[in-house]
Amino acid sequence: MIKQVVDKKDVRLEVVKWLTNAKELRLTQGLTVMPKKVYYKHVAKSRYAVDGKVYRHLTKDELERANTRLIHLINKLVLKNAYKRDGKKIVAVGSIEGDNSGCINLHTHFLLQKPDSYTTEQFHEQIVKAIDLSGEFEMSNPNYRADKDSEDKMFRYKVEEVTDGWSGYITKKIDKLELNRLYFY
Repeated sequence: MIKQVVDKKDVRLEVVKWLTNAKELRLTQGLTVMPKKVYYKHVAKSRYAVDGKVYRHLTKDELERANTRLIHLINKLVLKNAYKRDGKKIVAVGSIEGDNSGCINLHTHFLLQKPDSYTTEQFHEQIVKAIDLSGEFEMSNPNYRADKDSEDKMFRYKVEEVTDGWSGYITKKIDKLELNRLYFY
């Protein structure tokens, strides 16, 4: 039993070390997405439910399906027919963070491989288009106030070039949690 625990911890540490070398793995783009809340039930109109609708956060399983669909759409938009015909795929690693019981909402961080044929701006445009097409992730922040908040708080997604600390940032919880929050696409 103790040997299994030690082996499991070693595997987690090896995965974290491997992912911190994201540049060498050609995973040069980072993406963070927040899922939309989904309709839960209808209640009498009140101060808390103005239109009478109550929404809930996605579960981890629902977020996993949404992530798979998002990566599928990114592949279709970026690789076009080569995705269907030749089975080519963009290498993506996803990490789900947060939980619905705490103060951190479920969200996903991705490390993505940008094809050489795309500029960074073109690739970012396709990612934003895929997020919009999926319909399962927030595009804009409903709590954004132009007079008080900075512009980076305007959107509920973030696409950026990966820096040295970024891959370490998305794997920060992996050494504390199980590997079941890490996904390879």
